[in-house]
Amino acid sequence: MGGGAVFFRKTKAKAEVVNDVNSELINFYRVVQTDFVSLEKEIVITLHSRDLHRKARVIYENPDMFDPLKRAWAVWVLASQSFGSMLDGSFGYDRSGSTSRTVKNKRNSFTLEYAERLQDVEIECADALRIIRSRDSARSFFYCDPPYYQADMGHYDGYTKEDFEMLLQTLAGIEGKFLLSSYPSDLLEIYREKHGWNHLSLTMALSMGGNPKDGKKRMKHEVLTANYPIELTGN
Repeated sequence: MGGGAVFFRKTKAKAEVVNDVNSELINFYRVVQTDFVSLEKEIVITLHSRDLHRKARVIYENPDMFDPLKRAWAVWVLASQSFGSMLDGSFGYDRSGSTSRTVKNKRNSFTLEYAERLQDVEIECADALRIIRSRDSARSFFYCDPPYYQADMGHYDGYTKEDFEMLLQTLAGIEGKFLLSSYPSDLLEIYREKHGWNHLSLTMALSMGGNPKDGKKRMKHEVLTANYPIELTGN
């Protein structure tokens, strides 16, 4: 249910589903899965450019006018070159050149491994609650990364506190395991205490976030919630 970065880092399972309600993001996954070579050719010649970012924005906002390959390229550009990696974000840049280096690293890391990882994966574009209910079993695992309704949700604007509570209600009734990423909230705490869920609190720096005058990074506080024991491992 979102969390594509997490998916590409997890161990492959026998049966996997990637779901997102953003049809352009889902198109990106499908093109990576079925036409990686063509997309890679477009990406390797894509520089960190305000003009290309502007063109990608036009494609993203008018998908019916472009083919799947161009739409997938546009998603990569917006995710790689926008502030905060938000698809509806403004062009990202800084005075030190670190943003350009980040874009270069993302370009170089776009390898065939992504296409191979998506083979045999089911790509869905549907309501998350329906996906959870239809795939639930005692052996199922759901990683849920819903929009954070307390903050700027970007291209997921419109997700409400009520939507989040419906997700919590659904997770409370499943047979399988879940891991949920979110901001802390009184609502989440109520469900956590009621159902005995486990949690970990995390503090991290915002990507491309900070005060240019004092150089201090802006921090965000997130929480991982699960219906099984969890702990941080590695770095």
